[in-house]
Amino acid sequence: MGIFCKIGPLTCFISRHSIPRDMEYDQSANPPCYKKKEDDLMIQPEDSIRVKIAGLQVDAKEFFAVGTLMDDYLVS
Repeated sequence: MGIFCKIGPLTCFISRHSIPRDMEYDQSANPPCYKKKEDDLMIQPEDSIRVKIAGLQVDAKEFFAVGTLMDDYLVS
């Protein structure tokens, strides 16, 4: 489980393990989202987020990245 995001032509996957522990997935929300328990911060489809790219895979036809939100100034 995690988040897929687009960075221009690049697809980036952010694993649940790379999302801060205080953010939980709420599948009953409309639309489903990740949100913090103690405040109104949430990540929903089509939101703009700041992500750190942790790894990149390149082949002949596509790019794919793995990202993280576990750093200063990403999700706070």
